[in-house]
Amino acid sequence: MKKQTFIFLFLITLFCNLQAQQSSNSYSLNDLKRKFKHTNYTEKVLLEFQETMKNLRVKTELNEEIPGEIISWSTMTGEFSIQKIYLIQKNKLKEVEALPKDESFLKKLNSFVPEKSKFSYSSDLWSFPYVYKKMNDNFYLIKVTVKSFNSYPEIPNDDILLYNLEYKTKDFKEFRLVRLKDIHTEKWTEVVDY
Repeated sequence: MKKQTFIFLFLITLFCNLQAQQSSNSYSLNDLKRKFKHTNYTEKVLLEFQETMKNLRVKTELNEEIPGEIISWSTMTGEFSIQKIYLIQKNKLKEVEALPKDESFLKKLNSFVPEKSKFSYSSDLWSFPYVYKKMNDNFYLIKVTVKSFNSYPEIPNDDILLYNLEYKTKDFKEFRLVRLKDIHTEKWTEVVDY
């Protein structure tokens, strides 16, 4: 009987600690209101946003890329890196993907780099995208840093490139490369629309 009681108390304590840890890592409604510049987010939107972070064990970094329109959170620990970006439309959150995935974008990008260095869609090669601004033509301009593929990452290789990219999208499904540059230079290469 004592053993069962001990196990029961241990499990209750463990559960309470996990609950306390999770709740201490989430943002309250007032925290969200204070954090964001835009003052007209509805409570519904903020509660939905809060809900997206509820099962995380670590506190997230909040971002308000386009005040009133695009908000996000990210977390980077030794175990994992996650970013979630949300477009606010008609008082609802819509999760969007800000990294391109299609082969035509990658083909266009790779046409600007030396043949030995190629970019790929491996997640550890791309930084978190940042929705920088909304342009006059209703495209969103996104910035990211990308590293070219290395089959032996532990071995230094002169063919490995690190580039800053800017690309745009209207729907977060189709992306157009706008310009790029090697991070070691100041000169941007403009990309003709395709």
